[in-house]
Amino acid sequence: MVRLIQPLAPGPVDIVGDVHGEIEALLSLLHRLGVDPERRTAARPLVFVGDLVDRGPDSVAVVQLVERLAEAGLAQAILGNHELNLLAGDHKEGNGWFRACEVDHWQHEGDARPFRSRLATDDERTTIRRFLKTLPLALEREDLRVVHACWREEAARVLPREADPAALAADFEAAIRARLAAAGIPEQAKAERKEFAGLRVEAIKPTRHLAAVVEEEGALQRDNPVKILTSGLEVPVAPGTHFFTGGKWRFLQRDRWWERAVDRPTVIGHYWRRRSAPIAGKVDVWDDVHPYAWAGQVYCVDYSVGRRFTERHHGVRAGFASGLAALRWPERVVVFDDGDAPTPTQAFPHA
Repeated sequence: MVRLIQPLAPGPVDIVGDVHGEIEALLSLLHRLGVDPERRTAARPLVFVGDLVDRGPDSVAVVQLVERLAEAGLAQAILGNHELNLLAGDHKEGNGWFRACEVDHWQHEGDARPFRSRLATDDERTTIRRFLKTLPLALEREDLRVVHACWREEAARVLPREADPAALAADFEAAIRARLAAAGIPEQAKAERKEFAGLRVEAIKPTRHLAAVVEEEGALQRDNPVKILTSGLEVPVAPGTHFFTGGKWRFLQRDRWWERAVDRPTVIGHYWRRRSAPIAGKVDVWDDVHPYAWAGQVYCVDYSVGRRFTERHHGVRAGFASGLAALRWPERVVVFDDGDAPTPTQAFPHA
């Protein structure tokens, strides 16, 4: 078992966004931050916000590197939803490398794009799982908090001090499913999905709002405190505005929880932020926030390096639109793996 909310290292820290298996980007960023992984030296402590794995070319190397840095006392890391999926044994798009799955594709607009990730060996899976089980859900101190997707005081309050995060999430889920089953919701949701190919085929768009699917999926997310911290809060979309992403039709969208009161500066990942202008016609919860601005007391340091596999799919080898970033605290500047000049952040409420 692990202490679920742990103390964050004191003093200046560098908070690294979602890496998603992009080992070359991570090595480049660490160099810019003054970290020498071979000599195990660092200018200041590192904090990883989770989602070290999936989609990129070498999740194994990323986890091994972060574990070495943690063992040397140079880094702390927390669980993201992708690590939680691995620990739970969930088969998700992009984590075939952990399941030794030779065929693992991202389905998008009729195009099956391979992830081309190095497959983990049996021994590597064992050591990776052992390391991930030591990671907490959040790190905090008086002036700063780091959590992967969402901080909700009510959710944190019901967590035990110590637990196995994956087992705890499963326990919460079992209780939620039992409550839903008593109301007949799962059977209704199953029937709704069956009408539209399980909601897994982009070309088969549901022709109506699926109320039971909304109730089932909404409860499984909003009533599970482990899922809240690692995946965020979600709210139903307006009827008729469901959308396809991540391999399925979705009737819930991410909630802008940061627009409500937050008790201290909080750094998150998870939300696939862009460092350029939004894509026309694509709605994202961070698109109305300047690429380098805080949203109240919350800063998202995930600049979508996990999209690089799609950019390479289209022949891009340099000049990526996506980036791997670190937020330097307390300076509140962002350093990228592929840019020399630190970028000051904007709109910090206490500046």
